[in-house]
Amino acid sequence: MTEFSYEILAASLIIGFLVLLCGEYLWLYILSKKNEESNLYKHEVNERIHSLMEAFLYAPTESSRQVEFDALIKYIGDEPVKKDEAAAQFIQLLHRAEDIPPEKFTALNSLYERLDPISFYVQGLQNGNVYEKSYAVRRLADFNATDKIEEIRKLLSNRNADVVYNAAMALSELGDTDSVVIFSKKCETNRFYSHRLLLELFQAYTGDRVALVHRLDEECNNYIKATVIKAYTADCLGALAGLYIDGMSSQDANLKIACVKALAQLGNPEYEQKMEIALNDKNWVVRLAAVSGLEKIGTPTALEALVTATQDEEWWVRTAAARAIVHIDFQLVYVEKVLSGYDKYAADAVKNALYKQINMNGGGLQ
Repeated sequence: MTEFSYEILAASLIIGFLVLLCGEYLWLYILSKKNEESNLYKHEVNERIHSLMEAFLYAPTESSRQVEFDALIKYIGDEPVKKDEAAAQFIQLLHRAEDIPPEKFTALNSLYERLDPISFYVQGLQNGNVYEKSYAVRRLADFNATDKIEEIRKLLSNRNADVVYNAAMALSELGDTDSVVIFSKKCETNRFYSHRLLLELFQAYTGDRVALVHRLDEECNNYIKATVIKAYTADCLGALAGLYIDGMSSQDANLKIACVKALAQLGNPEYEQKMEIALNDKNWVVRLAAVSGLEKIGTPTALEALVTATQDEEWWVRTAAARAIVHIDFQLVYVEKVLSGYDKYAADAVKNALYKQINMNGGGLQ
């Protein structure tokens, strides 16, 4: 009797498990179908609005333009999906503004006033779920809604990390320095927001980047300082040279490397001595960055320093120095100096750099 009861229990559990499994598959299938239908509908809306917008914008006469305008507005109606798609396509039109004749901008202004996208996205910001809020703030930034900065800034204290991130990105795009600093301070202790995310935040910033770097240098830790310097290294912000020079003496390796790379990127002969000092640093990544700076400077004394760097104990530094010499020594004076020297590793590095340069140029030096 006991054995029979266990068999019934086991069979019941198996049947229950199969029912749950089937239910889960059915639920996933329904979700998949709904998602497929939603995507198909959005595609149809996209195509229809694109067609109506083109017809409106390029209508040959004022009367025909009004007819197309009325058709577009009627199609959009009050449906959120259509309003969002129309707003998205409006932004795309603005991005290709150089292709639009000036007389068409009056028509675009009329469309903007009728769509009123900022009010539409503010409604999503106020009443939407976390996904809708995250989406709405980015769209408000697209439309340069600077008068909504205070409202967006409130989301920086939201419990949802995605909402906070998107709010911070929107505020950065709107050039709100205070908010970027506030969010950066959050990242000092909350590593949920990655280094890459911070780089995106700083690169999206549309305000005075020099001023922002100084603010962060004064108020944030070395991690944030190094990150913002890395974000703007390619910008060659000469006004920050003094800050970079100060950072080169930092005990924080990450900050020092960032500052040397940023100063090297400037390629200014005025900082050649700083590059030569960095070339003797105990950290080989710092020395590698200094090689890049000396290559950009390209003076005879910089080339002499690069010749010395071909004897560096670190392979990466030797190789980079050799490539730099081959790249900028058109008369091959310094190349010959290395090749005729006693350091076999330095000579090998330069030979390898020469062979690569010759192969890249199809058999000759250029």
